[in-house]
Amino acid sequence: MTFNVKAEALRLKNEKKLISKKRFKPSKLDKHKQRLLALYEEDTCIANLQRWLLRKGMRVHWTTVKRWVQKNA
Repeated sequence: MTFNVKAEALRLKNEKKLISKKRFKPSKLDKHKQRLLALYEEDTCIANLQRWLLRKGMRVHWTTVKRWVQKNA
């Protein structure tokens, strides 16, 4: 029995499509979207946005804020 690389790679890609699902849950940062974007447009750094969220009672890591801003700004 020979190993068919192309067929195996295609099978793995198809399996990945079945396994991986898109995230349907909205981000908890979305409820502060307008204010976060307004602060970011005023050149507020990501760490300060994180501190602002902490004052609002939302504890998130700065990389979460960074990824959210990159996606939504």
